[in-house]
Amino acid sequence: MSLNAVKLRVNDARFYVRNVQTRMPFRYGVAYLTGYPILHVRVFAELEDGTPCEGVAADCLPPKWFDKDLSKDYRDNINDLLAVTYAAHDAYLGMNGDARSPFDLFREGYDTTLDFADSQELNHLTGSFGASLFERAVIDAVGNGTGLPFHTLVRDNLLGIDMSAIHPELGDTQPREIVLESPLDTMWVRHTVGLADPIIGSDVGVGERLTDGLPQTLSEYVDRQGLRYFKVKVSGESDVDIMRLQAIAGVLDAHIEEPYYVTFDGNEQYKRMGDFLLLIEELWSRPVFKRFWDSILFIEQPLQRDVALDEDNAAMIRRLSSEKAMIIDESDGDLDTFKRAIALGYRGVSSKNCKGVYKSLMNLALAKLYTSHAANGEQYFMSGEDLANAAIVPLHQDLATLATWGINHVERNGHHYLRGLAHLSDEEQSACLQIHANLYTVRDELPQLRVEDGRIQIGSLQTPGYALGVPIDYDSMIALDDWTFESLGV
Repeated sequence: MSLNAVKLRVNDARFYVRNVQTRMPFRYGVAYLTGYPILHVRVFAELEDGTPCEGVAADCLPPKWFDKDLSKDYRDNINDLLAVTYAAHDAYLGMNGDARSPFDLFREGYDTTLDFADSQELNHLTGSFGASLFERAVIDAVGNGTGLPFHTLVRDNLLGIDMSAIHPELGDTQPREIVLESPLDTMWVRHTVGLADPIIGSDVGVGERLTDGLPQTLSEYVDRQGLRYFKVKVSGESDVDIMRLQAIAGVLDAHIEEPYYVTFDGNEQYKRMGDFLLLIEELWSRPVFKRFWDSILFIEQPLQRDVALDEDNAAMIRRLSSEKAMIIDESDGDLDTFKRAIALGYRGVSSKNCKGVYKSLMNLALAKLYTSHAANGEQYFMSGEDLANAAIVPLHQDLATLATWGINHVERNGHHYLRGLAHLSDEEQSACLQIHANLYTVRDELPQLRVEDGRIQIGSLQTPGYALGVPIDYDSMIALDDWTFESLGV
């Protein structure tokens, strides 16, 4: 732990919700997303010297990602996520007494929240969601209270991070040994190709053409934004996937002269590794996929989480990872999951703020450690993945995390499935355009993410606090106590 760690107390917290509707459906795995609530957690704290400070964190509450139990509907999924958030609230506000470092608050808050999840028979991916919101809101409060940005808080270990407390093999490793000396100021957008996304113009049905000024098909996005990185989802239905992948590969090959890069997301659609390898064999063997196959950077969790870490799959996981590295995403439910995955042959793990910032940093440290000790030159790594992050809070904080970690391409889809910044209040839109002028722009009278030559400019996120820089308009949201599932309109 850093001797310079800032200490604080959390005195109160309030919850707000903003409902958003998608401009076109986002299909991933078994989910078909047409709208979701964004939950904001606003904490009120004070530093050890009595200085008041305030912080916020936010995330969407999506269906069938944290928990894919088909006996639960979307309302159940949201209720579970809210339950663990309330549990984290009680944990953080119940830590009375002396001020503590943010990392110490995290450790107790995390353990207590997961104990609650266990008592309700909720998986740990769900349980850690509630804890992650509070750990991020506390980080924002510390940054606001000290006037320092996220990168400085992490690199100088003002958060009091002790990695050996979770992973003894990391010893006295300090964050400055893991993160970049200076954060990235630009990042490649890895464009999501969802299972319902139209690939070319003829895929848009009669009456389905959008007239909101934004691209709709994959080919239109490639041409307008100069995209070079893509995240392609598969459904688990081999014949359907092959036809769709051939259409996607055709667009990328025809529209992009420079090298392009693909990540392949199975979203837990396979129960048997052998079935997934049949799809991989088709891609590897067919000449039409030659450039597409060569462009694949890694493969993201094709196996269902109940078998993804099964020792019986280890030989096939190692076999595939020797050709195209496999990473875990939905299986990453505990602080030690990445280590267990590495033992089975996986090479990477996703970074998502909804799974926890400290967990992500420690996984990055583990990746570096395992790479340095690899006998055969294996590379272990962390990827940047999205959870339909939207402006302001979820998007900014996730980008700031990845900029500090040094991950230079990230899946982005919130701007793709939402209508720019239209879900924000007028005041928030104006502030974003003024303060983050390189990150956002106005086109066809619509404020939106500025993606040029496949990249976004994120230097303006290095602002006091956790990457916001603009006031959040809580009055434009719904207090959680007044929010209902019916108000979502899905």
